[in-house]
Amino acid sequence: MQFYGLCCVIKNKETPIPLQNVVVKANIVDMITEVTICQTYKNIEKDPIEARYKFPIHEAAAVCGFEADIDGQRKVKGIVKEANKAAKEYTEAIEKGHGAYLLESEFQCSIGNIKSGQTIVVKITYVSELKHDSETEKIRFVLPTYIASRYGSSTSTLSSDYGKILKPDAVLYSKEANFYLDLTVTCRMTSIIQNIESPSHKISTEMNIDENPKISKITLVDQITYLEKDFILVVKSKDLDQPRAFLEYNPETQTNCVMLTLVPKFSLNTTITELIFVVDRSGSMSGEPMKKAAEALELLLRSISEDCYFNVVSFGSHNDSLFPKSQLYSEESLSEAINLAQTMSANYGGTEVYNALKWTFENSRNDMPTTVFLITDGEVWNVNQIVELIRINEEKKSSDLRLFSLGIGDAVSHHLVESVARTGKGYAQFVTNSERMDKKVIGMLKNALKPPIKDYEITWTDNNFLESTKDEEPDMMQDINFTSDNVSSSTSDIFIDFKVQQVPYFIPPIYPDVRFIVYCILEKNIEPCKVITLKATSQDGPMKFDIPLDPVTLQGSIIHRLAARKLIQDLDDKTSFLHKNPKNVGKNIPDSLVKDNIIKLGKTFNLASKYTSFIGIDERTSEPNEVLIKPKQINVPQSVPASGSHLVFGGAIRHRQILHDDDDGNTLTTIKRTARKATGGTTTTARRSTRVKQTARKSTGGTTTTVGRIRYTARKSTGGKAPTKLPDSLASQPEIKINHKESNIKNLFEFLGLQSFNGKFLPNESFYNFFYKNDLNDLKQEIKEEIGEIKEIEEVLSTCISMKYLEIIMFENFKDECEMCYEKAEKALKKMVENDEKRNAISEKAKEWIHNWVNEQE
Repeated sequence: MQFYGLCCVIKNKETPIPLQNVVVKANIVDMITEVTICQTYKNIEKDPIEARYKFPIHEAAAVCGFEADIDGQRKVKGIVKEANKAAKEYTEAIEKGHGAYLLESEFQCSIGNIKSGQTIVVKITYVSELKHDSETEKIRFVLPTYIASRYGSSTSTLSSDYGKILKPDAVLYSKEANFYLDLTVTCRMTSIIQNIESPSHKISTEMNIDENPKISKITLVDQITYLEKDFILVVKSKDLDQPRAFLEYNPETQTNCVMLTLVPKFSLNTTITELIFVVDRSGSMSGEPMKKAAEALELLLRSISEDCYFNVVSFGSHNDSLFPKSQLYSEESLSEAINLAQTMSANYGGTEVYNALKWTFENSRNDMPTTVFLITDGEVWNVNQIVELIRINEEKKSSDLRLFSLGIGDAVSHHLVESVARTGKGYAQFVTNSERMDKKVIGMLKNALKPPIKDYEITWTDNNFLESTKDEEPDMMQDINFTSDNVSSSTSDIFIDFKVQQVPYFIPPIYPDVRFIVYCILEKNIEPCKVITLKATSQDGPMKFDIPLDPVTLQGSIIHRLAARKLIQDLDDKTSFLHKNPKNVGKNIPDSLVKDNIIKLGKTFNLASKYTSFIGIDERTSEPNEVLIKPKQINVPQSVPASGSHLVFGGAIRHRQILHDDDDGNTLTTIKRTARKATGGTTTTARRSTRVKQTARKSTGGTTTTVGRIRYTARKSTGGKAPTKLPDSLASQPEIKINHKESNIKNLFEFLGLQSFNGKFLPNESFYNFFYKNDLNDLKQEIKEEIGEIKEIEEVLSTCISMKYLEIIMFENFKDECEMCYEKAEKALKKMVENDEKRNAISEKAKEWIHNWVNEQE
């Protein structure tokens, strides 16, 4: 099991060093966060030990500060240096017996020698963007505490990467812990805070601090030493989804940086699409993650449009598919897929995402857009290979290829899930074991069925400093030199004089109801436009949007750092201003030039990267004695639970960070705006959603449903075929009515199971059983008298009644989840009854029927 925090290295194995205290201070300002974590450790052994501090981090976050305090007598503040120089200085310091602190590109810190009895306080700071939650006015703050072991046959040794081999069993637990986690989150929003909730933990929320409805403070209710799962906070703030453009001036670099953010709201016509669902069935998905993956898959399958093609790929140590090639959505193909979703389990061994995606791309269609949904907990080690695979296939596919990812579980790897979605021009969503995922997956499916928007262009300044970001072919082939290797280009041939740097260089895809963020770094003395203009082209026509620049200019470096982090990512991905600018098309960009730019960014904005590291050396005044580090068993407080729960960085934690309100005047906490009075939000704990557990019965095509200890059989929609008779042993049991009048997720899943692939709800036995009826003769006779004969009258009535059931019973709590199924039913009804007047008359009668049914006495 992977430990994070401070560990000592013993024969290529790591054992956690006792954690004495943890303090986390986080600030949230709209969609930007900064977190500072202070952790106290102590060497309780007789001998010195050599230690390493490991700190995994979300790819969108940027480490911007590192400090180490030794015995309260000396504080070492980390500074960024080129990685090779930092490593050399670290080695020299260790050889001299000094304590050294080297934060490497993977955000690992080699602490070095810790004397017996010595206490060390590590302080690390991150900044990060925040993702939106299922609603557009909500942001989601995650404080991860556990990162699952990376799967793969990595052959790294101790010299290159400590911690590849871990042995938790070597830890001896003491009887009691001497501290509690001190966690404080402060929200300073630019609009009124309407609600704050945590789906993971009980929280105490203080609203309207200093009588300001835009400020609140959140702490934990329970006194806990460790987090068994990620701490998640969801904040809803008024107008948080409105378009905004912030300007930050950095006095140190004398540059401006604009942050453009919006949650688009527009509607496009859907298009025929191939949908391939790639589902992780590895052992790490067992339990609640596998259940949620199956639920997500079933809901997605039921919501597909009938003119689409689809397939399901399962993977683990091996992979297989439901169909050899994607099949047209039909009653038969849907039935097979639902059967798979309801019977799948986490029995595929390891997690080989690469091979599953490779097979998916090789067997996708080339005559229509393809969208891949990856559903996983992301426990892999070869993320870079997977990303490169996606990039290659995205570039060579003749029609559009997009990839969306859904991370499931309390120990999901954000790095994989975010990376594949970003490269695949989709977006990522996350669902913990205690959250509902229905709204999120349906939102992704809606966007997957809409054609991608292209030809993005943003006007940042009044002058044309930024060339078009469209790929252009070079005007002519470069002459080949007979005396050179023709591989590397001279840096003098490459255009690097960029006055305006848009980050990312290629504007990320825009989707309705999904937060969109782009930065622009402006060189000294260059001012942005008062109104930032975003243009794009869609299948339905050109698009244009104007966003006024906020009149308040921020002072500091937070936005600059976030932009620089994205810029480093662009350079790593070879999609930067250097690689893709039209003036450099056809030129080979030397790796040395890329490295120089990353080093410059790292040093300027104090950022760790693969070429830059934090280095801080504690030069002790007394000469240390030479010691031999011997294998020792470490006594660790019981706050590292043997069951697999983990200390906040005494066991395992991963952290995204925010804006703190002390020391540094360069934070966003100094912003002052006019407040509008309003009542504060409420603090709630999200309830865990469940659904009826179902096991497919292949012999009948039906499902056996268990509610508590009650079992009954419901026939799946079969295009009007007669349902199979129940066995006598079941038929002889007393009939038990389930209350289908309640709006809950179990009833919703069962009801959607009655819908045919083409949107109709057929009047079969399962339909009548759901409503406790034998037929619809009374309503049919009433409708006939008003509108006369209609073909397929019973199917019309059952479909119309079903639509009204969804409207009246389910829409209040589950509108987003069942909206696409409702739209399928609406299309089917329009085909059966083309006359609007007749269709409306039937709908009104169906509405009355549902109201009467609800009011019937049981």
